Amino acid sequence: MFPRNVILQSFLSSSIGLLSFFFFFYPPLPLFLRASEVYLTSATRSTASAASDPISIEEDDQPLFLEEIGQSSHGKKHWYDYLIEADPGSCIVQTADDYEQNVPQKIAVLPFSLKGSAKFSINGLKIDPRKEDLLESWKWTIAQRARRVFHGFLSAREFDVIPLSTIDSILLRKKIGTDSALKALKPEILGQWLGADCLVYGEIYPYQRFYLVMGSGIRIKMSIKIVSSKTGKVLLSGSVNRNYLDINPRFDPVDIAVSSVLTLSTLRDINLRRAEDEACRELALRIPLSPRKAYPVLPEKENSFPKPLALRENESLVKTDEQAQDNPPESCYTEPPKAWAVTEKKSELQRFFLPEQHFIEHSKKKKVDYLLDVDPSHFKCSTSAFLMIEQPMKFAILPFIDDATKGKFVINGIPLSLRSKERRAQMRWTIANRLRRGIACYLAQRDWEIQSLDLTDNILKAHGWKKASDMLKTDPTTLGDWLGVDCVVYGRVSSMMSIYALMYSACRVGIEVKLVSTKSSKSLVEVSGSRTESSFAPALDPLDIAVSSVTTALLIRDVTFKRAEDEVCREIVARIPSTYKENNRTN
Repeated sequence: MFPRNVILQSFLSSSIGLLSFFFFFYPPLPLFLRASEVYLTSATRSTASAASDPISIEEDDQPLFLEEIGQSSHGKKHWYDYLIEADPGSCIVQTADDYEQNVPQKIAVLPFSLKGSAKFSINGLKIDPRKEDLLESWKWTIAQRARRVFHGFLSAREFDVIPLSTIDSILLRKKIGTDSALKALKPEILGQWLGADCLVYGEIYPYQRFYLVMGSGIRIKMSIKIVSSKTGKVLLSGSVNRNYLDINPRFDPVDIAVSSVLTLSTLRDINLRRAEDEACRELALRIPLSPRKAYPVLPEKENSFPKPLALRENESLVKTDEQAQDNPPESCYTEPPKAWAVTEKKSELQRFFLPEQHFIEHSKKKKVDYLLDVDPSHFKCSTSAFLMIEQPMKFAILPFIDDATKGKFVINGIPLSLRSKERRAQMRWTIANRLRRGIACYLAQRDWEIQSLDLTDNILKAHGWKKASDMLKTDPTTLGDWLGVDCVVYGRVSSMMSIYALMYSACRVGIEVKLVSTKSSKSLVEVSGSRTESSFAPALDPLDIAVSSVTTALLIRDVTFKRAEDEVCREIVARIPSTYKENNRTN
């Protein structure tokens, strides 16, 4: 047996040797400060330029509409992600043999149901102070949160997704108010009512929270089924088990005490929101891409531009007003739905469309979250009075511009890349489009109608757009005529880099977003900010320091960048004020 000191010295020597080689020219601390300086300088420059132009275009004009790298894999957890995070979770999806012949195009995400209690619990012990009369509302809230997030991630892909408020309005008018009544309806009937060719049914299980001194976690379990409204058959079924864990093993008694406090802080609302996002994203990414294009582009012909949908509100709701009766006949059901007993306190049935608890607050980080996450980020938002006057409802998200990386990997403020010029251009488009998809995802969760990104791109390509500078040549009013929307969204990536300094590492993502009316060309909302996904593991014992320096370096992974991208987009969208029309549709 080797003495503990010998093992410790050899381990430290090898670790220090590797770190010395990596930081031979740039020591860690100066690099960290240099990275902050670079970021602040670029943020100041970008804020000044954003005040005058919809977006900032620098000398090297960014090509648009290139092939996106890793579109179907960015954000998926790989085996090493599960291993590094000690996550025993999984995501399994099964598709039908005839899926490609019935690929979803227009999807309706139906109300989800919660299978169990809505009480707050830790280690299986229910310690929830919520009143009994609010438990039904919390049950609906938990299910609705998962439904809304999944709806958003579908909207960020090539599918045409029906707004949730439209679906809920139709079901309310048909008096479909419980999960039993919804599941008893024939999919063919629901498809006719909603104008959808596919329906998404979802179930979510009660959240589970764990705390074991130097380890804690949150577990999210949910399942979905995508059913064809033409044949009534299941096209795809999937289930996900996502564990948001924080495990900090330590040896020194003082380090153990510090670790126990830090791991307890994992059981926060913002981490629950992150777990919901990851569970829904894992499922949405595994839905196979459509093998066909709904909107072919033929720019060589004058009248061959893809046609956007007409700017009409609640189109599917107007259709149903002319069709089915308010009370569906028995022929619409596969079996008679169970009756809801008004005097019954405990029932297996779940009621829909109850008041939802803490919607916007659930998406925002609080001051304590910034402190515990060691996140120096901040957000700025300016709103014009024209937002309440014009009240936009249908949005087209224009291609974003990447001014942060130029297609290179940036660590501690230093751009590193061996990519060719063509590859850098492709990566630059990829990074910008990832943030663009993130904004689309969270705007859809606010129940605004988002035009398909594929449709928007095809229309812009048909009108001759090739580079970012083409955006400055086209005024918003003209874009509204082309796209059939009342608001366009401009975006710019202001920061995208990794930071590493021994016991601290981070992935930082920053963007600027501007909403412009296509009616008056007025700027309605401008929001900018950044998100730093960080890992800070302080330690005093030399062995603990060595372990901490390795574990923090493992943070810099693809899935970590995806989390930072999603969170900055969520925070940006959460700061866009609600409009009168949005409130009416949601309520």
